[in-house]
Amino acid sequence: MDIPPIEWLVEKILPIGLSMLGAPSKYFKSYMALWLCIAICNGWKFLNFNCTRHACLYLDLESTKRRPKNRLEQILKGNPYPDNLYVITGTDDIGRIGEGFETQIEYQLKEHPEIKLIIVDVFQMVRQAAKRNQTGYDRDYDDFKTLKQIADKYNIGLMLIHHTRKMKDPTDVFNELSGSVGVMGALDCAWVITKEERYSEEATLHITGRDMESQKLKIRFNKNTFRWEYVGTEEEIESQRLLEEYEQSPVIETIRKLVKQNGGHWEGSASDIVDASKYCGNQIYDDVRKVGSFINKHEGLLWAVDKINYNMKPTNKKNLYFFNSTNSTNSTYSTDSIYSTQVELGI
Repeated sequence: MDIPPIEWLVEKILPIGLSMLGAPSKYFKSYMALWLCIAICNGWKFLNFNCTRHACLYLDLESTKRRPKNRLEQILKGNPYPDNLYVITGTDDIGRIGEGFETQIEYQLKEHPEIKLIIVDVFQMVRQAAKRNQTGYDRDYDDFKTLKQIADKYNIGLMLIHHTRKMKDPTDVFNELSGSVGVMGALDCAWVITKEERYSEEATLHITGRDMESQKLKIRFNKNTFRWEYVGTEEEIESQRLLEEYEQSPVIETIRKLVKQNGGHWEGSASDIVDASKYCGNQIYDDVRKVGSFINKHEGLLWAVDKINYNMKPTNKKNLYFFNSTNSTNSTYSTDSIYSTQVELGI
């Protein structure tokens, strides 16, 4: 069979199909949705990912026309309004699913066949009330079946803006999307915004979906531009944090000096390193166990940054650490105690 590749609205993070953006209230979800539309309408980048230029339809169903107009002015900062962005608000009286919603969407797509992304902000505004004796799963199944059929029939992206539960799930952030297990089963793509602290400017955008790589992006809402900005992947941010921690550590500074002063080779315990730091210009105040943990944690950077090989040998009383620089000439050199090191340092 000739199966076409995934069609991306935003490369690697938003494909054609049914998707959802979830976050708690007051997390600037609507600003993200509107900025996404503007980026796609103009073919700009969104969170540092390339967008394919298409027309968009934004259903701002909790607002009058004033709110999206003000937000557009805030985001565009004098740039021209995209002529391929269409906005419907709550004052336009769009129906709920099964009560005119599908007809309205089909009408808009016939009037503007270039539309490739429709955002429903918020999903709850187009949902039917639960029927008597209807389970949450059955209700979700009915709604998502209809929405998925629209997305597939017209080969468009249909994104639902939704709230997440107050109860956090430490095992799977996507379980925080309000609704039953049927929600994730119906979606082609899901985005969830989380923060370590509610009022923090930085957040994590969790992304997953069918036939696409799951990602965690560090993002920041810029209150000057009213746009969400890309900070980096979670792995990039963690690597940067570890490098800063490494470079600023008195433990690393002491190890560097000990290795250099001893011809490229040094061995000793964590307590020896702490004692030597007094004479190396940056004293270590951490407990020796923390020093050992720090060395183990940053073993890779010792090699990557300073070209120092590291090994640890447990003994009856304490762990011995062996450091060897690749620039050394005598691979058998070692010190028996911290006092010989002090002599090398001229103490």
